[in-house]
Amino acid sequence: MLIYFREYIVYMPIEYIKSLSDGSSLALWRIEENERQLLDHLKLSSREFDELQCIRSEEGRVRSLAGRKALNSLFKEDVSECMKDEHGKPFVLGYEGYVSLSHSFDFAIAMTHPEFPVGVDIEIVQPKIRRIQGKFLRDSEIDFIDRQHDIQMLYACWCAKEAVFKWQGKKGISLKQNIEIQPFELEEKGHLEARLSYPGFDQVLKVAYENLGTYFLAYVCHPVTIRQNIYAK
Repeated sequence: MLIYFREYIVYMPIEYIKSLSDGSSLALWRIEENERQLLDHLKLSSREFDELQCIRSEEGRVRSLAGRKALNSLFKEDVSECMKDEHGKPFVLGYEGYVSLSHSFDFAIAMTHPEFPVGVDIEIVQPKIRRIQGKFLRDSEIDFIDRQHDIQMLYACWCAKEAVFKWQGKKGISLKQNIEIQPFELEEKGHLEARLSYPGFDQVLKVAYENLGTYFLAYVCHPVTIRQNIYAK
């Protein structure tokens, strides 16, 4: 499933909003505010506020709030409440569609689709990923990494696996053991195939990725195409 952009809008502090041809939407938020500034422009429910207080660091709370602002930008009216289910998957009260959130340092991103599960991940690019590649990649995956562009390829794989993990929405899935990236040629903006498999489930997903320079982004939107619905609400 190739993904094409139908719409591209830029305004600050929203870095961009993208409406994709598959019906999903993305909002990337550049974090420039402090915690108080974000709280002053958000209407959090009491449950959301209590959940926010469980985040110990101010940086973590700021990134969580920025993700909430990004999410709001994808709806005509501000979201009344965004909570997490027992697996940690976010959902919007009164919205029958699917939601995914991610943040890393100076950016937060939100993704939605009215019918199909979605998953999004953003990561700051750091050379230390070379030291931990064996924690999320199999030997067969490491073998196809282009050593001239290894950092970018490693982030494409990592972000794609994280996006697939969020797409499936359940605990207990291993990035290394249950999600396998198929060999691909690295592009600045492209897609790759990731196979999610575990007992009773096996599906190949097409994951879009983007090299944002100092950050890397990956996202997936796809219906569950086998009988077992891994994301039954």
